[in-house]
Amino acid sequence: MTTRAPAKAATVEGLVAGLRTFKPRDRSDVDGARRAGERNKLEQALHGAVAIEFATIPPYLTALWSIKDPLHPIAVSLRNIVQEEMLHLALASNMLAAIGGTPKFTVMAPRYPATLPLGVHPELTVALQGFSGEALDIFLEIERPDSSDYQKWLAGAYDLVDQPHGADKTIGVFYDEIRKAFHCLDPTLCADHQISGPLAWRVVKTLDDINRAIGIITHQGEGSRGGPVEGWGDRLAHFWRFAEMKELKKLVPDPTTGQRSFVTPIEFDMARDVWPVGQVPAGGYGEVSDPEVCRLLRGFNVAYSELLDLFEAAWSQHDGQAMLVRAIAVMFALQEFAKPLMCIPRPDDDKTYGPEFRYLPTKER
Repeated sequence: MTTRAPAKAATVEGLVAGLRTFKPRDRSDVDGARRAGERNKLEQALHGAVAIEFATIPPYLTALWSIKDPLHPIAVSLRNIVQEEMLHLALASNMLAAIGGTPKFTVMAPRYPATLPLGVHPELTVALQGFSGEALDIFLEIERPDSSDYQKWLAGAYDLVDQPHGADKTIGVFYDEIRKAFHCLDPTLCADHQISGPLAWRVVKTLDDINRAIGIITHQGEGSRGGPVEGWGDRLAHFWRFAEMKELKKLVPDPTTGQRSFVTPIEFDMARDVWPVGQVPAGGYGEVSDPEVCRLLRGFNVAYSELLDLFEAAWSQHDGQAMLVRAIAVMFALQEFAKPLMCIPRPDDDKTYGPEFRYLPTKER
């Protein structure tokens, strides 16, 4: 009896290398097997893109909910980042659906603490915890841009993980290769299982739509390559918004040069304005004696599980738009369990509880 070796986990470098083998399509191209292989590589890359976008949302939400005043400027900025990550998730899912794939949210859901998918920033362990300097260091590293200008500006500014970043590991390069692969393959793009509306903005029907979708993702978020002024509309890219939170100062443009610097103070007291949510342990809290904590933890996990089921249905069923409307309602319900949980002290330290973001199979709900 032979034993099959376990499949090697996909990495950004490996997927980028595969996408770079694509050859431009022309009318004389009749190699159907090669085209099918390229399509499979592109689908695998898009599954990875969806997983990366998804993995950032639970830690960002946990930090957001731990801020006591939801209208504080830091909370507003962090909420905008979460909303944009949801947009990136939806756009990546639409691109996947456009070539016949279906995002598997229930499979890709991380169990925190976790590393990021595809070997992105392998030195990082991302935990669920309240808003803090430690959490911000992780968020800054997740969103760390890839240009040399950024690195020069950052020298000595933050306690970031000092690891070499290979050119093919960056999210910006990854999305750029996905864009090029779409243009080489030039597949027929189907809108049947795509969604639009508050989370997605647009469906992708043409290669120009692909360019716009990837442009939105890379300008707003992890793939941003320019300086602080590079964002989308009048918003800074995610890294620089987290930098404002770290500095507790707004990046303000000089009226003469247009260059931005940290000037305007942001009034915020970590001890006063944040619930001290400790890191959620690996595997969750286990046995908890407090019945209210049990109720809130279970209520959150059940709602979160329903949310992932609805997301999968939204991109796989013909009535996906209706599934999305239901999913948005469930998303708002999550904080009704999370925020009360964050007020309850844990018995073993000076921290409070936080949501576990655990997916429960239907029979366990």
